Amino acid sequence: MSSVDEISGSAGEWRAIFTDVEVFRDSCNVYAVTGEQGTLFVNAGTGAWLERLPDRFQPPFTLVCTHYFRDHAAAAPKAARAGMRVFVPEGDKDIFADPVQHFRARENYIVYDNIWDTFIPIEPTEVIAVADYDTLQIAGLDVEIIPLPGVTPHHTGFGVTTPRSGKRLVFSGEAIHSHGRMARTSPLQYDYNDLGGAVNAYYSAGVLEAREGDAFLPSLGEPILANHKEALAALQGSLRSLCAGRPLERALIECVNDDRLERVTDHVWMSLRSEAVSWALISKTGKALVIDYGYRGGFGGSPPPVEGKRWSWPSYPTRARRRPLLHTVAALKRQLGIDRIDVALIGHFHDDHVAGVPMLQRLFGTECWVPENFARLLEHPEAHRWPCNWPQAIRIDRRLPLEETFEWENFRFRLAPMSGHTRFSAAIYFEADGRRFAHTGDQYFFLERARGNDRDDWSRANVFENHVYRNGADLDSFRRSAAILNDWRPDVVLTGHQRAMFTDDAFFAKLSAFGDRFVEMHEAAAALGEDEVHFGVDGFAGVIWPYRTHIAEDGLVDVEVTVRNPFPRAATLTVSLVGPQGWRGSSTQVDAEPRAEVKCRLSIRAVGPCRRQPIAAALSIGERSFGQVAEAIVTVGGGYF
Repeated sequence: MSSVDEISGSAGEWRAIFTDVEVFRDSCNVYAVTGEQGTLFVNAGTGAWLERLPDRFQPPFTLVCTHYFRDHAAAAPKAARAGMRVFVPEGDKDIFADPVQHFRARENYIVYDNIWDTFIPIEPTEVIAVADYDTLQIAGLDVEIIPLPGVTPHHTGFGVTTPRSGKRLVFSGEAIHSHGRMARTSPLQYDYNDLGGAVNAYYSAGVLEAREGDAFLPSLGEPILANHKEALAALQGSLRSLCAGRPLERALIECVNDDRLERVTDHVWMSLRSEAVSWALISKTGKALVIDYGYRGGFGGSPPPVEGKRWSWPSYPTRARRRPLLHTVAALKRQLGIDRIDVALIGHFHDDHVAGVPMLQRLFGTECWVPENFARLLEHPEAHRWPCNWPQAIRIDRRLPLEETFEWENFRFRLAPMSGHTRFSAAIYFEADGRRFAHTGDQYFFLERARGNDRDDWSRANVFENHVYRNGADLDSFRRSAAILNDWRPDVVLTGHQRAMFTDDAFFAKLSAFGDRFVEMHEAAAALGEDEVHFGVDGFAGVIWPYRTHIAEDGLVDVEVTVRNPFPRAATLTVSLVGPQGWRGSSTQVDAEPRAEVKCRLSIRAVGPCRRQPIAAALSIGERSFGQVAEAIVTVGGGYF
């Protein structure tokens, strides 16, 4: 038998591949799998097949889509209206469910991101999201969800063992077209002139090559019924050639399927292939705790601002363009004999440090432990607008007070407040293998650092300025963090995007000097004097919680408003909630100490229907108005926020 079997017959007819698998040539291959409790269809095409359903296909009917491309998914709305359940990749759910909003939000004039996210169905579809690595029960079939990023970041394959023919199949979408080839390479260019999608496609070819199966059934191309590994190895070779003149993509391809852990000490290990570093602590009983768990990828050696060495997601951040995949777990099993992660301990709330936690919880029952100063941001991502906010709520299994010790297995930890890169962060202190450790997240990175074996030369190193004003900060942030680290004097500092730092006196001197410089350069550049009226170095004047509210009909919206006193003296602040014409908001007065933040409860009567209508909190102190210092967004009516 050849590696590719052609589907005989003309377009517009169902043709058998196996006794329980048939295909219809539409704008893509539409596959039908006969299960014991119904029929599973893979991809929708134009929907011509919906008019030609043979009696041998028994309901209930279910449709799964590998990705959102219109030649694969245009008829998904029609299938849903016909009563089919429609399953789509989790990261593509919003595109399927609300394409009009997607087009509203998508820039279409000055475009430097060329990902194919306008090649989507033009009508909304009622869909159900499928989570990566899950196994679903559909039509009496076990349907395995296989992440296969490539032509889109959330491109997905579906693994099925057929009940009659007993074939192990992967409906592989556009992951492969034929021996050594994909159907098209243009969608692999996510940003302006990159080929990040080719790195993804190379990774996915490796995922498929590692599987045992009888056939790959592409959405474009002919079924591959034999010589699968040769076809995929040839595809990887083609992708290497495609990226040969691109240093970044070429380097990423070399490491994209390499999920190694690097030893720091006997019981502390570093994941080399996570976008933000996950640090694994191994207990005496053979359990694993990770500090942070975000996206797979990255080099784990240099901070992205320095060398730009990110993995394979587009740099323009939306949910449809970012996908957490498993990492570290296979390496733990392979290198240390550990098959799961017991606890994920989180240092700060940013998506590249937490996006994979819900997946760990779902697949392994991993517990998530979070410092109390930002736990609610992870529990309620819809309620705030701080940057790098992963939109999926995370279950918090243990809230950890600052400045108190807690234990996991034979490790004892303490958390210290830390702000600078973000105000919602904590330093994590612990001891292992006779050394003191501090995990500082993204607070400190270094340029021109000379690394040796368990020793670093800090004489020429400089602190990389990684403050992000909108993350929340204050003038003394880096002075305070330098002081608390100097008090603890860790032997090793672990960060979010660099290898372990082995400290000495020069290291702590660098931190102290940077803290002083941070103050000096900002006092020189901005009106931040002790006697002046200002909102601090981050310009934070106020915030409304929750940031996003969706109500079914006209009514009161209750919020918590936090505002900052900009005066160097105590003052009475007047805070009012305002909206568009016809909306009536409340106001209140609250006393605040110098430069202090205070909270108050306010409400506004929302009148709809409307979608993402801004409201604002206005601040005045005495005769001086500071205007509308914070906003939130309200939707009244409709099916979506």
